[in-house]
Amino acid sequence: MEDWDISRIIQDYVDATERMVAAGVDGVEFEAYGHLMEQFWSPLTNTLDAPYGGSLENRVRFAFDVLRAVRKRVGEKPIIGLRYSADDTLANGFSAQDGITISQMLKDSGLVDYLNIVRGHIDTDAGLTDLIPVQGMRANPHLDFAGEIRAATGFPTFHAAKIQDVTTARHAIASGKLDMVGMTRAHLTDPHIVRKIMAGQEDMIRPCVGANFCLDRIYAGGEAYCIHNPATGRELTMPHVIEAAAVKRKLVVVGAGPAGLEAARVAAERGHTVVVLEAAPKAGGQIRLTSQSPRRREMISIIDWRLARCEEHGVQMRFNTLADADTVLAGSLTWSSSPPAVCRTPRCSPRAMTSSYRAGTSSAAM
Repeated sequence: MEDWDISRIIQDYVDATERMVAAGVDGVEFEAYGHLMEQFWSPLTNTLDAPYGGSLENRVRFAFDVLRAVRKRVGEKPIIGLRYSADDTLANGFSAQDGITISQMLKDSGLVDYLNIVRGHIDTDAGLTDLIPVQGMRANPHLDFAGEIRAATGFPTFHAAKIQDVTTARHAIASGKLDMVGMTRAHLTDPHIVRKIMAGQEDMIRPCVGANFCLDRIYAGGEAYCIHNPATGRELTMPHVIEAAAVKRKLVVVGAGPAGLEAARVAAERGHTVVVLEAAPKAGGQIRLTSQSPRRREMISIIDWRLARCEEHGVQMRFNTLADADTVLAGSLTWSSSPPAVCRTPRCSPRAMTSSYRAGTSSAAM
């Protein structure tokens, strides 16, 4: 890069920050890892001469030039943070010790209000999944490393990397490893995490299973959906909070796979009387099968969470039961008068779960 081009890009950072502050945001976080700032930091990608290449001090100069120019334009009031890898884990890259040095430099500069630490690199698929762990990989693998940065700098430190549950997040704060925990995919799964914590309803939080349908869908179709929460990304047509129906009905759901359980949950939350008929001895359908693989065992939470919600709302589960006409209409189902509506759910897939969500809602509205 030429000096004039570096100056142009610095001004682009500044202009973008000014626009966000003018729009009313409280702060701006710059993402360095895997992007331009960190490409300056790494000897693997920075082959420039001084003043932006060579020593570590020169390689981080671009980031500090950006931060200084931003502060000059927007002042001290907006919160400014930097999210970066403090160890790219690559041979001949920048090490954990380099990361600690950079972190201390950021603190001493007075230009940022907090550090947001990750570990690893994203230039390969394997590297990306180490930095953003997926299903079957160890939970919160970089939490202790982020805690080391916090201990070395004594500066407010954030971190996010497969911290899926409130218990781990609480430990990270209470132990002093972090000042704030990022739970991005967890909030895509359940956007009401904080409200449920405040209400003492942690057991009702819908758990992230790490399937990464959210990230994969962004790149495939430009929208973030969730394999566990059909409403995520579809809020204009699917509510996260289910309203009670004006008229209560009776509903038989055929199949206790994820789609059937979702239909039953939605209908029951609307106040309908629901019975689920399942030929197998346990709920889960194809998800129960796939969760037998150690790599996919987290998937069973999709079933367990729905079973718990169905139980809370009085849904009757009938296992080892074939749903023929006689069974649906039999007196053993204790229908007091008119026959019930019937919802037959398809085999498990994200599309099937979405379809059953709509089916459950429309059946409940009848």
